[in-house]
Amino acid sequence: MEKKSIEIANGERERFIQEILDLEWDMFRSVNSAAPASCQENPETFRKVRSSIFQLWPRKLLAAYLIELTTAKRRGRNLFTEKYARMDNLIPPINTNPAIDKIVAIEAQWQQEISDLYPALYARSCRQTGQADGGMDFSVYLRSELETYGDTALEIYYEWVELARRAGMNYSLTMLNNLVMNSGFDSLDEAESYWSEKIGIT
Repeated sequence: MEKKSIEIANGERERFIQEILDLEWDMFRSVNSAAPASCQENPETFRKVRSSIFQLWPRKLLAAYLIELTTAKRRGRNLFTEKYARMDNLIPPINTNPAIDKIVAIEAQWQQEISDLYPALYARSCRQTGQADGGMDFSVYLRSELETYGDTALEIYYEWVELARRAGMNYSLTMLNNLVMNSGFDSLDEAESYWSEKIGIT
C-alpha cells in the first residue's frame, strides 16, 4: 500500500510538471519583443531548463504554481510577458510580497557558491550575481519572475528555501545538477571539465 501511494504521488508530481511546462511554453513562445529569443523556437531546450527546476520543487509548490498559471491563462494574462516587462522596468512592480526579497537573497548566495565551485559551468549556464545587461542579472531575473507568482506560492516557496538554507543545503546547485544530467553529462565535475576546455577557464 505504501509503495502504491508513493507511485501515485510521483505520478501526480510528473503530471503537475508536464502541465506547468505546457502552460509556460505557450506563454513563453507568445512573448513579443523587439529581438525575439532564439530559444522561443526551441521547446526542447526550454523544457530541459525549466524541468531541471521543477524536478526539485515540493508537490504543494507545484500545485500552487499550476493553479496560478491556469488562472492567469483563463484571465488572458501572460506571466512571461509580465516577467520580461518587469526585467526591463517597463511596468511597475506586480507583487511586493516581502517573501520575494528573502527568496532572492537566499538564492543569490546559492548562485555565488556555484560560481566559486564551478566557474566554467556557471559562466556557461547561469546568470550573473552582479549587475549585468540583457537579462543576465540573476537577482533581477528571479525577482521579476517571483513577482508574477501569487502570495500562496510565494509563501510556500520561501518556507521551502529557508528550511534548506538553515540545513546548509543549496537547491540551486541541485537544480544545476539536474540540468547537466538532462543534458547528457554524468556529473557536475564532468560538465565543469568540458566547459573549462571550451571557454578557456582554468
